Amino acid sequence: MRRMRVGMFGAVVAAALVLTGCAAEPVPTPIPSASEAAPTPSESAPSADPSASVVALVLRPTELELRNEAGEVLERLDYRSDFDQVKAELETVLGAAEETEEARGTSHFPPSTMHRWGGFELWEQRYVDRWESFADDERSFVKPSFLVRFTGPEAAGVRLETISGIGAGAAWTDLEELPELQTNPSGCSGPYVDFLDEPAVNADGEAYVSRTGVDFVESEDGLTVAAVRAPIAVTAGCA
Repeated sequence: MRRMRVGMFGAVVAAALVLTGCAAEPVPTPIPSASEAAPTPSESAPSADPSASVVALVLRPTELELRNEAGEVLERLDYRSDFDQVKAELETVLGAAEETEEARGTSHFPPSTMHRWGGFELWEQRYVDRWESFADDERSFVKPSFLVRFTGPEAAGVRLETISGIGAGAAWTDLEELPELQTNPSGCSGPYVDFLDEPAVNADGEAYVSRTGVDFVESEDGLTVAAVRAPIAVTAGCA
């Protein structure tokens, strides 16, 4: 499974994805979060098998939601959860992954294994090599078990959505018209709408607000949303 191209994801997101290479400085005047308090991984796995009625995957700052046609959340896949369990859950909905690729780690994110279903990408974070010191840490939204990336509107017949209604392939001008749109002070990642604020302390012992969001990546021609990603750390500094 760990084969094919190396470094593809790093080329796309190394300048935007802020996991450890960015300075953890206080975020000026935190904006009230659009998300509720993050659930613990143990709270985000209902026992019922929702695969038969899942019609949409909704990207959120702390989790991937599996929803039915009525918009009800059938299951929540927390980014801190066990990767193998999450992948197995998604395979019940999407089937076997169509492609698998490897990406080398950078100063911003660890080595990863990407599993792709159409416009849906699941990135397994592997804390090895120079990231080995984080291997035994409790997973967080800054150092999650996995990342999710939407590059299209659907995968295996399942819709790929955000709570803003703007997804991959949408006009960039439609995104810019959202009154709730926020920008990253550092410019290290794209603009975002849906986010979570949590108290944190940096290496110097200073308190600051750690913000995690769902961000949007602009296409090369600036006309459309090329991708939607989460979890993305939004900070005031960038390496």
